[in-house]
This record gives sequence, structure tokens and C-alpha cells, in this order.
Amino acid sequence: MRNEDLKKITEIKQYLLDPPTSFKLQEYALTYLQNAINVLVAYPNTEIDIDYLEQLITQLKNNEIEQAALRSTLIQAGVMLSKLTNK
Repeated sequence: MRNEDLKKITEIKQYLLDPPTSFKLQEYALTYLQNAINVLVAYPNTEIDIDYLEQLITQLKNNEIEQAALRSTLIQAGVMLSKLTNK
């Protein structure tokens, strides 16, 4: 993975691991998750489940994740992205 892409993933991972307490959390998360997918598409051999991230985006767009569970869901996505940056 290129350094530039690894840096982007690290920034996204950090955001997801410690999401802000905000009423706009869902909007911010959509942007970060889509950016992660955009980077990861170029690396099909990674351990990361892009389908999971896409499903998460769909759930966020359809308001299928309750606000109370949203932070823990985003943290789980951040843990998944950590697999790339902790090598």
C-alpha cells in the first residue's frame, strides 16, 4: 500500500475509533467510510471486507442504525481498518 493511502486509512481509522459525540455523526461517518472504500478499492488483496463497509454506508443512509449504537458500530469499523495500519 502506498504511503499516501496508508496515511489516509490511518486518519480514517483514528476518526472511527474515537468518533465525536455529535448530532451530525452519521453525516461525518458516511464521508469517512466512503473515503476508506475509495482507497481500499485499489488494493483488492487486503484483509478488509469492503462489502461490510458498503453495507454500513447503506445502513447509515437508510437510518437503520440507532444513534445509541452508532458509535460502537463505527468503532468496530475502525478496529477492522486497524488491521492495515498495525502491520
